[in-house]
Amino acid sequence: MLDVFFANLPYLLKGMLITIEFAFGGIVVGTLLGVGLGILAVVFPSVVGKLIAVYVFVIRGIPVLVWMFMGYTGLGALISDFMAVLIVLILYTSAFVAEIARGAILSVHHGQIESAKSVGMRWPLMLRLVILPQAINISLPALVNNSIMIIKATAYVSVVGVWELSYAAREVVERTLAALDVFLGVMMMYFVICYPLAIIANRLEKRFAFQH
Repeated sequence: MLDVFFANLPYLLKGMLITIEFAFGGIVVGTLLGVGLGILAVVFPSVVGKLIAVYVFVIRGIPVLVWMFMGYTGLGALISDFMAVLIVLILYTSAFVAEIARGAILSVHHGQIESAKSVGMRWPLMLRLVILPQAINISLPALVNNSIMIIKATAYVSVVGVWELSYAAREVVERTLAALDVFLGVMMMYFVICYPLAIIANRLEKRFAFQH
């Protein structure tokens, strides 16, 4: 059992590295973009906030696989396949993070914001010293869980024809016909990536629940 998997492990590890690159780029850049959108939605709730709400609604309302097909076919002629799909992951991540950030900022007690205003703080300073430190603490569990979701979403990349761990696994299966053997091993590889994040998310949730 798993002999075929271990025999092809070096090849699968190369795919795993590509998966990690997809996940890292999508999570880091997407989270930064999403936090920025969340802040803008709170600071400018009228026109900008409504536009961001539409963006979030549209991105989240369509499956990521459909977005990947659109990105792959629409941008694939202009940039590399890797970059085309990575851009989709970044935008998809940002839509979820924008809503998480907006909710976390709005959950900061209004009395603290009024107190900051009463001592003459303007919005930039208030965000940096009062709102964001608390909002980050509130949103961390959700952000980590969202990161796990994005890591799992990278498996869809193989469906549109971009090489990574799942695609490499399919190639090994086509050569060896040992589907159960290979995908059991690949399942463990995804578990190794996601499990530490799941532990972190669980501990953050307990810590946040304890503080409140």
